Amino acid sequence: MRALLVAALLGFSPTLAQGITFYLGFSLPSPADLRVVQEGHPETTVRQARFESRDFGYPIYYGVRAWWGDPNGLRYEIELIHQKLYFAGAEENGELFERFQVTDGFNLLTFNLAYALPAGPVRAVGRLGAGIAFPHPETVVRGQAYGVDGDPLYYHFGGLAFQGGLGLEAPFGGFAAQLEGKFTFSHSRIQIAGGFVEGDFSTWHAVFGGGYRW
Repeated sequence: MRALLVAALLGFSPTLAQGITFYLGFSLPSPADLRVVQEGHPETTVRQARFESRDFGYPIYYGVRAWWGDPNGLRYEIELIHQKLYFAGAEENGELFERFQVTDGFNLLTFNLAYALPAGPVRAVGRLGAGIAFPHPETVVRGQAYGVDGDPLYYHFGGLAFQGGLGLEAPFGGFAAQLEGKFTFSHSRIQIAGGFVEGDFSTWHAVFGGGYRW
């Protein structure tokens, strides 16, 4: 009885719905100043580093989101965003990076609060989320290599992550087509040989996909 009461207070009622959404999309990373700390070298800042995302190159950009709550009201969500970063130059000190990419994901895992408002045949959904970034880098910095593509041992905690989004859902039966724009931010450290690269990683996203609820 106590567990049922707690669940009801939190909104995890068995009468409410739950669902899952999968999406693809496009991401636009913003330029960032990166602090480079590496053993045997002075601390350096790579200023206004630029990144490409190559969203439809393998492995592709994707996201998956599980939710429970009211389809036309408050929802609780867990979301994984698999974003990629490829260093594409900088205003200063970009020559330090012979290779700097995060292709197995600058991954973001967030817990979201979302609210859906019916608007005719569609629903408008806003969401805010917070969680963690866990990147998988493959880098060569000052001639020193770190990371192996596909090796899970190189995933690591990067920092806290945040997101905000606004989307549209078009439900039909238990399914729904979805469009969403979102912004993500994480102050993260990315491991390199003998140190780390630290910066504010912010990205705009435009995604499309579909989901199913039951």
